[in-house]
Amino acid sequence: MFLSINKKFFLTITIFFLLVSTCFIIIFDGIIGKKIRSEHTNIITRNQYVIELLNENISLRKKLLTLQPTDTVELQSLATLDQKKDEISKERQLNEELNQNYNENYASLAESFRIISASAVLTILSLLILWFLLQRWVITPINKLTDLSIAIANGDFSQRLPIAHNQTTDEFDTLMTTINFMLDNIENNIKEIKRNETFLQNLIDALPDAVRLIDDKHNIILSNKAYNDYIRKHYLYRSNKCYAAYEKGATAPCNVSSYVCPLRELQQKSDSSITLIHDIKNRPLSVSSARININGRTGIVESFRDLRENIHYSHQQKISSLGFLATSLAHEMKNNLGAINIIINGILQKYHKNNADKTEEKKYLQMISEQILACTAIPERLLKLSRNTGDEVTAFNAIDSIKDILSLFDYEIKRKGIIATANFALPKETIRGNETDFKMIILNLVQNAINAMPNGGTLDIITENLKNKLIIKIRDTGCGMDKEEQAHIFEPFYSKSNAKKKQGTGLGLAIVRDLLTKYRAKIEVESKKNLGSCFTITFPSKKI
Repeated sequence: MFLSINKKFFLTITIFFLLVSTCFIIIFDGIIGKKIRSEHTNIITRNQYVIELLNENISLRKKLLTLQPTDTVELQSLATLDQKKDEISKERQLNEELNQNYNENYASLAESFRIISASAVLTILSLLILWFLLQRWVITPINKLTDLSIAIANGDFSQRLPIAHNQTTDEFDTLMTTINFMLDNIENNIKEIKRNETFLQNLIDALPDAVRLIDDKHNIILSNKAYNDYIRKHYLYRSNKCYAAYEKGATAPCNVSSYVCPLRELQQKSDSSITLIHDIKNRPLSVSSARININGRTGIVESFRDLRENIHYSHQQKISSLGFLATSLAHEMKNNLGAINIIINGILQKYHKNNADKTEEKKYLQMISEQILACTAIPERLLKLSRNTGDEVTAFNAIDSIKDILSLFDYEIKRKGIIATANFALPKETIRGNETDFKMIILNLVQNAINAMPNGGTLDIITENLKNKLIIKIRDTGCGMDKEEQAHIFEPFYSKSNAKKKQGTGLGLAIVRDLLTKYRAKIEVESKKNLGSCFTITFPSKKI
């Protein structure tokens, strides 16, 4: 039970006054009161004795009036009577003295009670004055301190203690001044901390990558705007635990078979940073984690980057490079080859104008002219491939697009001694979509197949029409892949050539999968080490 100091002090004064008054009354009654009561009893006893003597005197007087003093007995009675009179006189005198003493004692007792009453009044008045002074000098400052402490506990650091500017000060005034000064410093420090927190939050919010700070208990203690955007876009789940951001409702850290936990890895190893790629809802997220000290404990700071943006950028960059290459080739080849073709046509017109001329020279010149025209068609194909029409959807012939891509790799195929075969179910397979995206899908798969056969082999491109679905198979007899490689081939920046420290970005198949999402198509791979690979693309229907 809470009792304020004010109530405690009031109860203490009351109890102390009652105890002192009770003790005083008991002591006074035991010493003075007892004596007064004894004297009063004696007076009553003597008064009764005097009354008896008076009654006896009255009786004797009556006998004297009736008797004559004739004999000796009567004389003796008279002598006895005189003696009694003397005793009565003494008793009266003594009784008067006792009454006077009793009156004096009673007057002293009344005076004592008046003194006691006055003392009690003065004592109560002194205690009240002391209570008032304590209330003003002690209780009131303590109440102010209590109210201030409650406001501070509720987070309000703007409150201050009122201080009277008097000539005299005491310890409480000094304490209040010190507390006000301390609160000024605390409030300024809090404002500075909030300014720093705002600056820090604005700083990490300005970062394009998603960032979050994780302590050693897997708690997310800080995140930026980009990370919250990932949550709003449903890549991640909102949670205070880092692992629950990947799997909704998770109650334990990531299983090793599902995701590699960067916090666990950095706690167990001496590495200062680690970079992983997590596939979240078919979106490759690059997660870079670095060790950080949080209040003496090991935490990590993680940055996320959606690699599909890198894939899209790489795709656009590749198309742009093709466009630049095609433009350069078209300019150089068309001018030079066009000039050569004009010269050859001039020779034919001058020396072989006769249509019946079937000489060997005319035959070779016509073959040269045809090859020149075929060479000038190559940059035309590159220009057509490099035209980025964005998300424009048109109907196009998939077979013709595949043939255009094969013609681009004709020299590379022949140089490496690769036998390329094409087996198309129908001469025309019309589908709807972005033709440039479709060509880039075939280009990446054909290029990977050619790179997998550096010493020659067989490249088969097969199309099938099954239940209104277009199926395209690209099969090679190259080096193939094991199961571990197959599990990562669609991840951005993963490639065997990178593993062997050769050139290669590792984005080709990632671009393929990203582009296939526009067609709502799926891709599958079958591969065996040193036996080759087969990529199968299934488009859901002709009308997409």
